[in-house]
Amino acid sequence: MIIKEGRLKFDFPFDAISFDNTIYYRKHFMQIQKGVKAIDILAIKGNRNYMIEIKDYTHPNTEEISQIELIADIIKKIICSLSTIYPMALNANNEDEKDISIKFLKNSELFIIFHIEIPPPRRGLSQSRYRLSNIQTKLRERLKSITSKSHIKVVSKDNLKNLPWSVTVATN
Repeated sequence: MIIKEGRLKFDFPFDAISFDNTIYYRKHFMQIQKGVKAIDILAIKGNRNYMIEIKDYTHPNTEEISQIELIADIIKKIICSLSTIYPMALNANNEDEKDISIKFLKNSELFIIFHIEIPPPRRGLSQSRYRLSNIQTKLRERLKSITSKSHIKVVSKDNLKNLPWSVTVATN
């Protein structure tokens, strides 16, 4: 399964969906309340669930966001997405969406992955000064009641930390 997110192309040799683009999320769950958010990708390999949020700050029109705001946004997306999966398993009309959410609920391991591409330091954006290890530590502290700390990772296309998919820059 290939999923394109901005200029990044994710190649999953197993089940994956662009979660924030699912029909169920867009037409039903998102309508419940203003401010509901979702992760970018939901993937399943064996008994492992992967919730993947992606940020590519290398684009020239990147807007400034503080590290504190970024972490809060990721956490909100994780919580909202987890809240979406159970009703999606029960009520989704799209079979692919229903199937992957049912598989998710049956699995025993949850990995939360924050994929980030940061700009070079010369850009002047605060994102270029992010310390990825600090982001990972904060996410692990805040999300420890959801999954094991070791299952929360901050990665980039050049450092996927042995995750079972590949990421390339899309040419078009």
